[in-house]
Amino acid sequence: MKIVDGPLRRWPAPIALLIVLSAGCGSAHNAPPRPPPVEVVSRPAASPDVLRAERLLAEGKVDEAKRILEQALDADPNDARAWLDVGLAHEETGDFAAAEKSYRRATEIDGNFAEAFNNLGVLLREGGKLAEATTMLERAVALDPQLTAARFNLGLAYEEQGKLAASEREYLATIDGLPSDPVPRINLAMMLLDMGRREDAAVQLRAARPMVRGDVLLSIAVGEGFRRSGLPEEAVPVLRTALSQAPEPPPTELLAELALAYYASGDLDAAEATMRRAVGQNELDPALQYAYGSILARQGQLGKARAHLRRAAKLDPDGPYADRARARLEVLKE
Repeated sequence: MKIVDGPLRRWPAPIALLIVLSAGCGSAHNAPPRPPPVEVVSRPAASPDVLRAERLLAEGKVDEAKRILEQALDADPNDARAWLDVGLAHEETGDFAAAEKSYRRATEIDGNFAEAFNNLGVLLREGGKLAEATTMLERAVALDPQLTAARFNLGLAYEEQGKLAASEREYLATIDGLPSDPVPRINLAMMLLDMGRREDAAVQLRAARPMVRGDVLLSIAVGEGFRRSGLPEEAVPVLRTALSQAPEPPPTELLAELALAYYASGDLDAAEATMRRAVGQNELDPALQYAYGSILARQGQLGKARAHLRRAAKLDPDGPYADRARARLEVLKE
């Protein structure tokens, strides 16, 4: 399970004071070559109307906010912050083409507006334009290295391209900026597991563990991470706590992951009972049928195991679980 929890879009922050230190005066003949000018991130101020629209967006009143923003742009077509906000409004209504145009317009008006480059990069990545998305996100991070949203999104983009060292750098920078947010830690842990770095993944999972109490989805991810790290004894308590907090019926994914953790820890009876409950909630899932058949086979309930493995193959005739189920059925014949 890869936990992204939604790419991080950046909502405009209040305008901040930017202090630029200029070089001291000296002889033009003896002075060393000047370094290239440092670009200063732009944080466009918001007009009263734009501020009102932003409050409406935060309250979920998208149509009203959009109307005010469009009026603001009629009055000032070069208001980069209004273009950013109207892009957010378009995204909320599912008009992604209009959102992209709005974000691009914001970056054209103000080439140092890091938040606009971040939002454009997120939208492009979600639209499959990964190379251009990466360029936009790199621009956002170059302008504002403290913009954790951009660093996290750039980490996602790098990981998707297989640039794992660069992705790890961006995830770690995000963690430094958001030490109490479990999401970047979980994403980094899952990537480290894919790289075979179990111990490093466990470090991040242990740090995230106290942060996910009360969040069932994130608890499932942490539990899965511990199981994949070879630490089912740490997975089980996380998942049991999540189960005690989940509504009825609990998420099938939670039951399945807890069953797998029990199985990995050697508690076959608990694994069988929990996976049986998961299968009862979704009998048409070939992965659940396969997992339950495997648990039953390990218990020695071979007749029941064969029935569930055959069901898995039937439900997924051309998929991976059919091949796995058939292979396990061949083993059971022996």
